[in-house]
Amino acid sequence: MTDESVDVLLDAQPVSVHGLSGDEVTVNVRTAFGERKIECSDLLVAVGRVPNTADIGLELAGIELDARSFVRVDTRLETTVPGIWAIGECAGSPQFTHVSVDDFRIVRDNMAGGNRRTDDRLVPYVMFTDPPLARVGLSEGEAQRQGIEARIARLPMSAVLRTEATGETQGFMKVLVSASDDRILGFTMIGSEAGEVMAAVQTAMLANLPYHRLRDAVITHLTMAEGLGPLFSNIPPLSRD
Repeated sequence: MTDESVDVLLDAQPVSVHGLSGDEVTVNVRTAFGERKIECSDLLVAVGRVPNTADIGLELAGIELDARSFVRVDTRLETTVPGIWAIGECAGSPQFTHVSVDDFRIVRDNMAGGNRRTDDRLVPYVMFTDPPLARVGLSEGEAQRQGIEARIARLPMSAVLRTEATGETQGFMKVLVSASDDRILGFTMIGSEAGEVMAAVQTAMLANLPYHRLRDAVITHLTMAEGLGPLFSNIPPLSRD
């Protein structure tokens, strides 16, 4: 974003807003360096989403909501009323179309006598910016907060051979591998075709492949996924302490 001449303010607290979005807007924000006035034409406010569960008669059926007004479900997506199920965003699932599709598959199989769950799935994330951002599994920050020790490797997109042909050198890949064994814990990429490359790592994680299987794989040249070889080659060796 900085390369696109976007000014990014972190830890800035809005103090006041004047004007009309789409016309002229002035936003006063408080930062660590003092107050700042931002003059612009449009204002986008991201405050999250609320489920559309109010006033539709759920209480008449005895279906409970949680503190955030999502339909209360168990790990099988069954509500507090046996035989009634909920899927997607109203049930508090991650707000992605691909998760809602998987919710449907879980409910379909469970209604047919199965025992599928939501707490054992590996949910991928993709933000379709330019370049796109994708990740699956643990991020570095999540691993630190959970006290999980990991070996970390990074690779700039400029080191991926395909970018020499396409010029799409922005971004990087990053992978977390367990500090005690060779399990892949998480993968993050911002760069061209990030979602496609992430899917390859997700598949390896689902198959419980050790990271060196991807490191040593013969991956087609020239592809963005070819960068997985040098990325995983940067993993520090296991400690023998």
